[in-house]
Amino acid sequence: MRSFSIDKDMVIGGYVVTASATYEEALKNFLPLIGRLDIQRDTLKAKFYARLEDDIVKGCVMPPITISLVDTLEDNLTLVQAEEFISDRIHDAFVLDGIQRLNTLSRAANREGFDAARPIYVNFVLAPSRDRLLYRMITLNNGQKAMSARHQIDALADAFFDFDGVEMNLVPEKGRGRVRAPDTFRKADFVKGYVAYLSDSVNIDNQKIIEEKMDELIAARIIDSDIVTRQREFIDVVSVINRMSQNEYLRAWIRVQNNFIGFCVGAKGSIDYLLVVGMAELEAGVRTFEGAFSSVDVSKVNLGRVRREVISRYISDIDNYMALDGYDLLDKISEWI
Repeated sequence: MRSFSIDKDMVIGGYVVTASATYEEALKNFLPLIGRLDIQRDTLKAKFYARLEDDIVKGCVMPPITISLVDTLEDNLTLVQAEEFISDRIHDAFVLDGIQRLNTLSRAANREGFDAARPIYVNFVLAPSRDRLLYRMITLNNGQKAMSARHQIDALADAFFDFDGVEMNLVPEKGRGRVRAPDTFRKADFVKGYVAYLSDSVNIDNQKIIEEKMDELIAARIIDSDIVTRQREFIDVVSVINRMSQNEYLRAWIRVQNNFIGFCVGAKGSIDYLLVVGMAELEAGVRTFEGAFSSVDVSKVNLGRVRREVISRYISDIDNYMALDGYDLLDKISEWI
């Protein structure tokens, strides 16, 4: 592989490296990366790319593909350092743009006349965090029907929720029958929590809004959020949830989807406190909250929506709200609903 340039992305604090590789190198190093985001765009049927397949054999130059890597990056990264970083970490990368082209290239490689030495051009996006990479993906792709903001989040979440050091067991939707076990969490709930965290909104799946418009609304909220200036990441929220899962009461509480979503949004405002608070103290606060919330007349509110919203407000300033007794907290809740 040959690199040409490196530029600093001043918004996400990452780098963009332009490079070229041979078709042979792309098939060896880039094609296997597609499977890492197995819920990303489905591979289209070969007939849609039959003309491109023919053109590859004839010697066309394809538009550049885009590949990303996420890791802590050095300041003022040089092109040589970037090349070493990419070479060492390429197997941990993700194909952000070019899945169909790589699959078409794979098919073309089996045809007579294919030249494995021809070049393919690559843009590498090196991001310092998952959240900032997602922000960049959405700002680049928002509005494209091929892959909605929610789908991009699903794709990254599917890969990133295998966190090192996290003791919780996450089960995919196909394994939801096992989620009744007390030490398991639905991966789908984590995806929803991630969407809520990024968009700073508990209203992420309103059935009264057309799904396409809901995706556009979520994307707009993410773009307008403060992702690129945050000192904390979603992994910090996951660390708190991991600690909560060691407490029987808190584990059962956080595994309720509405509680989980509200918590993920609210935790943005109190994450430093949540990372150090004792679980016995947090349990007492949640029990006080539940006692106060039980006085809400469920016949007069949308219970799921209200629960998410009230929890997000409570958690966002929990170090202060935990000092309230049940009646004072109920008075506060009445202001929120």
